[in-house]
Amino acid sequence: MNLNPLLPFFMAGDPSMEALPGLLADAKALGLEAIELGLPHSDPIADGPVLQAAAHRAIARGATPMRVLEVLAGVADSPDIILFTYLNPLLQIGAERLKRLLAKTPVKALLVVDLPFGEEASFEADLRAAGYPMVPLLAPTTTLDRAARIFAERPDPGPSAPFAQRFAYVVARLGVTGAGQGTDLAPVAERVAHLKALSGRPLAVGFGLSDPRNLAVVRAMGATPVIGSALVQELAKGHTVGMVLPPRMVHDV
Repeated sequence: MNLNPLLPFFMAGDPSMEALPGLLADAKALGLEAIELGLPHSDPIADGPVLQAAAHRAIARGATPMRVLEVLAGVADSPDIILFTYLNPLLQIGAERLKRLLAKTPVKALLVVDLPFGEEASFEADLRAAGYPMVPLLAPTTTLDRAARIFAERPDPGPSAPFAQRFAYVVARLGVTGAGQGTDLAPVAERVAHLKALSGRPLAVGFGLSDPRNLAVVRAMGATPVIGSALVQELAKGHTVGMVLPPRMVHDV
């Protein structure tokens, strides 16, 4: 089973669009198979204060969805990218144009946080057929019956596919993203065990993870920890990916 040791989140355009290719190359050099890349959005509903601020900084510096995709088209050295976004920017671009743009980039999947499964079904099916599946998103309130339907609607392409196209995202707690908020991982471990009984696809756990202890707890569940706000906050200070994510943090499984 594909199990990425860590799934970092970057905000495209923060600290700058010019820095993005270097950040991606650094992530690849660390041995990361995949990363999440946020498409800056002016009105994010799932992002906490740190990611909201990063998105607003990026937008102020000219990081439009089109500009981000144009920069990604010139990137040759990058992990697989899961594009973390909202539905409206994608609809504004349109499915046909979006497929042409994505074909030139390292993007392998989309995580559209405000697109419930079953909504915009033809739009989603069109992108999946072109090789850009939507990542299943499982909230703490998602019942196991609903999770089974989500897994069926957004199917696992199988072990030969990359991690970015296979995994399901388990939201660790209700609310928005953000580190240091005391996420209780005991119920998450129970949910992960139940979800593993439903499907053999890889699972990633995010929202509220930041310190090495939390990462180790998630790995002990047999899942991939997602680190976002804590990483974005440090990169905004001018730190490099290697400074924030030393190899021992990435590979300490």
